[in-house]
Amino acid sequence: MESFLRRRDLPSFYRAKELTDPALQIVHSESCKSMQASAFILNTIEELEESMPFHIESFVRAKVYTIGPLNALLSSKQISASSTSLWEVDRSCLTWLDSQELKSVVYVSFGSLAMVMADQLLEFWYGLINSGKPFLWVMRPGSIIGERQIPEELLVATKERGCMVDWSPQEEVLAHPSVGGFLTHSGWNSTLEAITAGVPMLCWPYFGDQQINSRYVGEVWKNGIDMKDMCDRSIIEKMVRDLMEDKRDELMKSSVKFAEMGHVNPMLKLAELLSITGIHVTFLNTDYNHQRLVKFTDFSSRFSQFPGFRSESINDGLPDDQRQEVNSFVKLFFAMRTVGPPIFRQMLISSREKSKEWPPITCIIGDGIMSFTNDVGKELGIPNIDFHTHSACCVWPYLCIPEMIREGELPFKGVDAYHVHSVLVFDLYKSVADADMDHKITCVPTMEDFLRRRDLPSFLREAADTTMQSLYNMYGKTIGVSAIILNTVKELEEPVLSRIESHLLTKIYTIGPLHALLRSQKSSTSLNSLWKVDGDCLTWLDSQPLKSVVYVSFGSIAVVTANQLLEFWYGLANSGKMFLWVMRPDSIIGKDGESEIPEELLKATKERGCMVEWSPQEKVLAHSSVGGFLTHSGWNSTMEAIAAGVPMLCWPYAGDQQINSRYVGEVWKNGIDMKDTCDRSTIEKMVRDLMKDRKDELMKSSMRLEKMVRSSVEEGGSSFCSFERLVEDIRLMSF
Repeated sequence: MESFLRRRDLPSFYRAKELTDPALQIVHSESCKSMQASAFILNTIEELEESMPFHIESFVRAKVYTIGPLNALLSSKQISASSTSLWEVDRSCLTWLDSQELKSVVYVSFGSLAMVMADQLLEFWYGLINSGKPFLWVMRPGSIIGERQIPEELLVATKERGCMVDWSPQEEVLAHPSVGGFLTHSGWNSTLEAITAGVPMLCWPYFGDQQINSRYVGEVWKNGIDMKDMCDRSIIEKMVRDLMEDKRDELMKSSVKFAEMGHVNPMLKLAELLSITGIHVTFLNTDYNHQRLVKFTDFSSRFSQFPGFRSESINDGLPDDQRQEVNSFVKLFFAMRTVGPPIFRQMLISSREKSKEWPPITCIIGDGIMSFTNDVGKELGIPNIDFHTHSACCVWPYLCIPEMIREGELPFKGVDAYHVHSVLVFDLYKSVADADMDHKITCVPTMEDFLRRRDLPSFLREAADTTMQSLYNMYGKTIGVSAIILNTVKELEEPVLSRIESHLLTKIYTIGPLHALLRSQKSSTSLNSLWKVDGDCLTWLDSQPLKSVVYVSFGSIAVVTANQLLEFWYGLANSGKMFLWVMRPDSIIGKDGESEIPEELLKATKERGCMVEWSPQEKVLAHSSVGGFLTHSGWNSTMEAIAAGVPMLCWPYAGDQQINSRYVGEVWKNGIDMKDTCDRSTIEKMVRDLMKDRKDELMKSSMRLEKMVRSSVEEGGSSFCSFERLVEDIRLMSF
């Protein structure tokens, strides 16, 4: 990092004025202790951070698993995405996005923890309005410090081209073709999700690892703009225009080259991955988080399919009346350090005593910020793997704290800040000396060219910050872990991963993106069709315009009469739309051959149709050329279409298909229910209804999952192989 790392780019915890700063001490201590872990898990991509995993692994002398982005890796192993948000999701924003033009919307979200002052809120608001761009803004309840009257002009302009929600289904939003840019706090999960979706970023980091994440986005990966330490309406307006217009092509090119709340989300996805392999998993959560998961997500039903999975929860020690305070996450961190160890120790001991009922715990995968799991595991002789849900390029500077102190980079000098209810806030117009904050940090290898003070976590901007002390201690414990897991792709963070590996001298498992790995493994195990798949239809789809094709398939059992066949055929041909039709050999009743098909239909089919006996349906539905699905409403097909975001025209055949189609048309409203109707004019009209005005709204699906991320989770890819090694190593620990 020698060529780009500046003081400004170091994690905010480093912005301390004295070595005695409690937060700085905690980071140092935790970094040292992290070297005791059996391994490291990093929520990153090996290719993204290049040599970093290697450096970390050699430094800590433990395995490093880069398994990110977790959301993408998880998607690769399952058909449907599952929500793990601790906030109630407002999905109405997706409908609003459907009405917007391709790549026209700025998505704005500052995550689940970041706060903004009322004055900052107005600066962002004016900047967005003045840019002239439509925007979708996630304004989390309780995220605004102070009160200000909102000018009428802002409310009017927002009504014209803005949409505001309390919380959004972020992965779906970022994958939506209307979204062209992401104004983000640069949290690592959000950063990886944007990279996976191929969406360029405008970064306004808040604290922690976000400073260095934004520096990498702007300076190394060049898939976004780093706007740290600035909050002025004119600057925001200009940078939004840069993001969406002036630099759009440049940033989009970088974003496509790389094309996934907090810690609970990736931990759940990792638990699901391991459960799929048959490993017994005990998922330990706090009572509060567990209750919210059960209330707002499909947690219970999703994990009930795994007999080797069980969930336990404990009191986190934080009084309910403190959960809505702006510094509740800091209080929670310290509360868990107090109440966590004895409860965790007793749980591990009990697992040994009850080994006849449930296999004893033989390996601990702990959240990287809860280092007490390392202490307890070491005490009881149980290997500990650290799972870091942030990037490798954040882990590495943490591990370099001692070197930065020796080189005089820490503590910071001449940087002023103040606290509001123990949450760090900057007077961006008076206190932060930009020249000083742009000072490069040159003692973090691989980041020398771009890392600044400004890019480091904000906790380092205040000498008395107690969080800095905690992190200082926490990363000290990383040295000695058995291994590290990262939700990332090796190729994404290769230089940093190499450094971490050599520094810690432990294994690093890079197994991301988790949702993409889940999807790929699920697909590979479900190819048990009784019909031979014709892959040539994918080549045909490749030659078709975006979202122009109606995919037609009535499944593996449904049949149609010869007359019904002709009505469907005429309806499709007369609609003027391209179509890919799966016509199973035994699916037609009363068919005597092609001679019975009118010449006009054969001609129309040759011009804009493709027929196959069986297709690779998941791949077809995921193809960018497919804009609608004429289906029999079998449940598998219905779920696959929902997962792929493809609207349906439903013609149910038997069994549960009738109610499935009703839900599609009336409850979910993601399609049209055409049951009991089979005449060419109705089919023609409904196909046009299904496909009208969708072409320009959608983008190629290949933009959603960037080539590098996709290849990493395929068989033989870096994340695929890293996850296989992780599973093998965990199994060996049980003997």
